[in-house]
Amino acid sequence: MGKTVSKLELGEIVGRDERTLSRWQNEGMPVIEFGVGRGNENQYDTQAVIEWLMRQAALNGKKESTRDRLDRIRGDREELALAKDLGEVVIEAEIVQRFEAVITAAKIELLNTFPDELAATLSARYGVEVDDQLVREPIELILRRLSAYEDDGDLDGDLDQPDDTEGTEEDGD
Repeated sequence: MGKTVSKLELGEIVGRDERTLSRWQNEGMPVIEFGVGRGNENQYDTQAVIEWLMRQAALNGKKESTRDRLDRIRGDREELALAKDLGEVVIEAEIVQRFEAVITAAKIELLNTFPDELAATLSARYGVEVDDQLVREPIELILRRLSAYEDDGDLDGDLDQPDDTEGTEEDGD
């Protein structure tokens, strides 16, 4: 897979204007994601688009016949199946399922086991009673912030910025 780009970026890469790209899209140029609603742009995989352009060039302006298209699609499916069998590609749903299982296991460990064990270890080591809630609360806060994670990589509330802004202004010395 190549780089994911907008129509404007794709136009700069292939040296064509957006009207040409719209025409190509109507002629079958691949689109990863169609932007729904005002202001949301379509997303394109540069590798897929370049491969499509190469196929178009190989046809010398002739339309691909239904039979040729079907043969090409079958060939693509066979290539994908072989790549999957060889472990070169992984199905997105499988990755998501595995990732969710790992996250769930980590949350269970962080919420149920870790606070009790850490509180007991600290109590034994330093001879003071440590309440496991002191460990649990920051973990819960972190997990809440992570659960607000958006697909675009943004978190509700910037983790890099301090929560309070007191004392962040520079003194005029």
